[in-house]
Amino acid sequence: MVFLRKNKRFYGAAILFGTAAVLLHNDAKAVGLTTELAAAVPVQSFSDVGGHWAETVIRKAAELDLVQGYSDGTFHPDGKITRAEFAAMLNRATKQTTDTAAAENLLTGLQNHWSQAEVNKLAALGFIDQSDYKAGFSPDRELTRYEMIKWISSGLAQSEPSFKQALEDTEGTLLPTPETYKGGISSEQIPHVALVKGTGIVDGFEDGTFRLAQATTRAEVSAILMRFMEVEGNKAEQYKGLNELREVGLTGSNVTTITKYEYVQDFSGEARSFAYLKDKNISLLGALGKMKIHRIIFLDEGSSIYSAMFQDKNVIAPKGMYMVFSDITINSNSNNISSVALGDAMGNGITSSDRLTGEVIERYGLNTLPRTNVKGFLSKGSENRIWVTQSIKKIIPDNRSSVSYTIQTESNDEVTIAMGK
Repeated sequence: MVFLRKNKRFYGAAILFGTAAVLLHNDAKAVGLTTELAAAVPVQSFSDVGGHWAETVIRKAAELDLVQGYSDGTFHPDGKITRAEFAAMLNRATKQTTDTAAAENLLTGLQNHWSQAEVNKLAALGFIDQSDYKAGFSPDRELTRYEMIKWISSGLAQSEPSFKQALEDTEGTLLPTPETYKGGISSEQIPHVALVKGTGIVDGFEDGTFRLAQATTRAEVSAILMRFMEVEGNKAEQYKGLNELREVGLTGSNVTTITKYEYVQDFSGEARSFAYLKDKNISLLGALGKMKIHRIIFLDEGSSIYSAMFQDKNVIAPKGMYMVFSDITINSNSNNISSVALGDAMGNGITSSDRLTGEVIERYGLNTLPRTNVKGFLSKGSENRIWVTQSIKKIIPDNRSSVSYTIQTESNDEVTIAMGK
């Protein structure tokens, strides 16, 4: 995906196809976890990783000398890891280099510590933000998952300009995690999580959470370092999930990444994205009130990074259709708005009054229309921000050359998406 900008505004997208190269670095150097405890233990002798979810990747990381076991033949896969230990490992995983002199004494609290050189090198390379450790680095403190994520995402941004741009593009994106609405991720953390999620380096737990405040385990680090090595130095556009997160951050929608629809040029020759409509008033027909659109997420048979957030086994897309999930605010001007009346009053074919269904509502904390008493919920003077769902055509009918949808604001600003044969 190549994003087209003009004065930092999003105007459209061109899709590039390709896959990321998988690179394993045979020149990685061995690193101990601490000078006292770590020892070079043969990979085959790890006595406590058999059957562990990360067994294969732990053994591979050990073969590359990224991680080591303990002198008693164990690895302690679920043991916690410190800042110093991760810094040493990350140093051996990255291909980036820096001048030794430039890496001296950048962080306080490391005097005479075995990891001083490794930590300062990461700071010089831009993996570690010195402002995060103004009170001292505390190298033996347990590493949190967010620290790990931020170091990795910052390092990726230094490895390739497109990753740096991706950090900027995802500042306002929608993260597909329950923590978006239930809490646990702050606004400044969003782009760093988006970068590692979109590239597949850190996918989160089975329930979709990232648990950023928790400590990181040795097994997690082994797996994550291997994925980091595959991604570092590649182009951000190679990762479809990241392309979605970037497009949503810039425009509020992932339409050009997921579907065959494109933005249509207006009379001025400008192809306006959904960003042009975002948070603007849209009049509901019949003077029923006003609507604002915040985000529009498109799904295509499980291929989206947002699939798990909106679609479970009980939510099935109609054949030949894209599913559309819209984050909208309704300002009601009537005490008699039914669900059907609300849908008819929208009149654009993209947003609707169909409520979300399935377990995802509770799991991800998504607000939607109630099952009953919609009129009471949408009473006159009320303002409600909700998610609704709709389906649009994925296949052009034989008797038509194209399919298009248009949304217009009350000031007559329009955005049109179209798909042609």
